[in-house]
Amino acid sequence: MHLWDLQAGTYPWLTDPEVEELPFASIKNLALDYLLSDYLHDTAKVELAGLVHVEAAWDPRNPLGESKWLAKTLAEFKKPYSIIAAGNLLKADFPDLLAAHRQASDRVVGVRQILNYHDDPKYTFTDSPEIIFDKTWRKNFAHLGDQAMIFDLQIFPEQARDVAALAAEFSQTKIVINHFIMPLKWDRDGISDWKAELAKLSKHENIAVKLSGLYMYHRNWPRDAMNTLIDTALELFTPARVMWGSNFPVDRQFVSLEKLVNDFESSLARHDSATREAVMWKSANSWYGLGVN
Repeated sequence: MHLWDLQAGTYPWLTDPEVEELPFASIKNLALDYLLSDYLHDTAKVELAGLVHVEAAWDPRNPLGESKWLAKTLAEFKKPYSIIAAGNLLKADFPDLLAAHRQASDRVVGVRQILNYHDDPKYTFTDSPEIIFDKTWRKNFAHLGDQAMIFDLQIFPEQARDVAALAAEFSQTKIVINHFIMPLKWDRDGISDWKAELAKLSKHENIAVKLSGLYMYHRNWPRDAMNTLIDTALELFTPARVMWGSNFPVDRQFVSLEKLVNDFESSLARHDSATREAVMWKSANSWYGLGVN
């Protein structure tokens, strides 16, 4: 999940957007404060064990500002939580930034750098598909693992092969793939291609997959399609490396959090209780070090 306070922080993508409409959002619908109180309201009918806050594109010139703000904001949250901070691994001073994040909050357990690259400019989040081959970037990626930190990774299926090779070379660094690796195509060929790319990632024990962002590109999911998504992830990764995520407030434009949870739980009802618990909280608890008992 994400929080943002447009008075406390600076979010260029919300307050000074390059475009008003993105494939996953209408900026005007998102350029509103989403505070802890809003999240607690959205989860009021959900049994919430804890939360993982993933960086929300705070001003990249001051990524540390978000961790400092979160340390204050989440101090009133009475349940376990972890923070995935922002960081650009292309920068030589990344180790210093990581240390500063951890000093700002002992709940920082990793970083995210969005690396989505697509031939269609409207889907591209970065200007190069070659970032992970940069020597400085790879050195910093290794440093994350050496510090027992996680890397939250957001890519498209076409980028899976390179990430699989990265995971093999740096097996000490844990990777959590965001949003099912963001499948854009859901015709027969698209599903087949998505599964093949996901399988490349699943071979590496240091990679887990997050079942989140389901509504960003598709607003209405038939039950059989959701079952396919979940069953494929479980088949390839096993429950210990599969976890549910809300992607709120982005997906809040399209679905309530209560419905989102219920849809997943309905699909998971076909599986045993151990699998259901792993996906809905235990895997995230383990990977992100939440400490939920």
